[in-house]
Amino acid sequence: MHPERTVEILADLIRFQSVNPSGTEEEAAAYVAQVMREAGCEVELQEIEPGRPNVIARLKGTGGGKTIILNTHMDVVPAGEGWSSDPFTMLRKGDRVYGRGVMDAKGPLAAMMAAVEAIAASGAQLPGDIVLAAVVDEEAASLGARRLPDDLHGDLAVIGEATDGSLAIAHRGSIRPVLLAEGVSAHSSTPHLGVNAVSLMARTLVALEDFAEQELTKRIHPLTGQSTLSVTIINGGIKESMIPDRCEALIDRRLIPGEAEDDALREIEQIIAGLPALDGRVRIDRLVLTTGVASETRPDHPMVELASAAIERVYGRKPELTGLTANCDMTHFVKRGIPSVIYGPGDFSVAHKIDEWVTLSELENATRVYTSIAVEVAGSYR
Repeated sequence: MHPERTVEILADLIRFQSVNPSGTEEEAAAYVAQVMREAGCEVELQEIEPGRPNVIARLKGTGGGKTIILNTHMDVVPAGEGWSSDPFTMLRKGDRVYGRGVMDAKGPLAAMMAAVEAIAASGAQLPGDIVLAAVVDEEAASLGARRLPDDLHGDLAVIGEATDGSLAIAHRGSIRPVLLAEGVSAHSSTPHLGVNAVSLMARTLVALEDFAEQELTKRIHPLTGQSTLSVTIINGGIKESMIPDRCEALIDRRLIPGEAEDDALREIEQIIAGLPALDGRVRIDRLVLTTGVASETRPDHPMVELASAAIERVYGRKPELTGLTANCDMTHFVKRGIPSVIYGPGDFSVAHKIDEWVTLSELENATRVYTSIAVEVAGSYR
């Protein structure tokens, strides 16, 4: 294994401006597909939307073994203003590299690609398959992971997200209902002739925030933290002299493992229904699609123990079992019945920030960890 290979791949990946939502992952996907074909993988490009293909690369085993899926995403969030260097040209400075996506999540992707390359080049005759699933749209609604082929199965999925040397086995999920308040317009000099939709929404949001403070703070998962509810977008009114007849508010509701989407929506509906002053004028109008609901893998699962042992071999210490406070694509593999864990290079607190960075040593560690886990799983017979 050549540690510089991961950095070389990462530098190439950073140049592709696969920004969600303004760009596409097409060029990045073509590059991933080319590198994996040259490594000896069978490669499928699965178009999710025009110009947005998943890459599914399979390093075939000799047969009869277990399958591992290495998954992460090709899209990145917008760079934003204020970078110290070009965010789409990787900058190497000391033990750090900088650029949009070096940590979230082109760093994990580069390490996974380098790991597959190294295993293929070694000539190892493993009975099981190693699958790289590089997907689109994780930074929005996980369309890529949601629509992976139905016949994609595995004995372990490793999700590439920054865990700073720990092993995450749980993550929070989210739902985003959009509330609609419908009032009656009138001249603002005669407000009694109308029904103010903004005022209706304000009463609703106060009630929801009271619920969050009184109830959700008590719902705590040992690895992912507590449930939350936040108002993140609100729109209402069209003219300074008109009583607004319409107001919308987007609720970001973070779910912990064990909380069901339907139950969380029902709670919001019950709070709204319990406010007589609203007169039935406020309701959930629609849902904005998110990455998905929360999921977890039990800590004593054999595949968790296998992944933990691989990290210990590389880092020289047993990893802490943790959880992510954010969403990730793990939920869509858990839904398929695939035991899943989250591991990747970098500190998650750097995610989505200006001057995003990751250390060269963490990239090297990640490549070694992915290699170790893949060989261990694919080297096992069923």
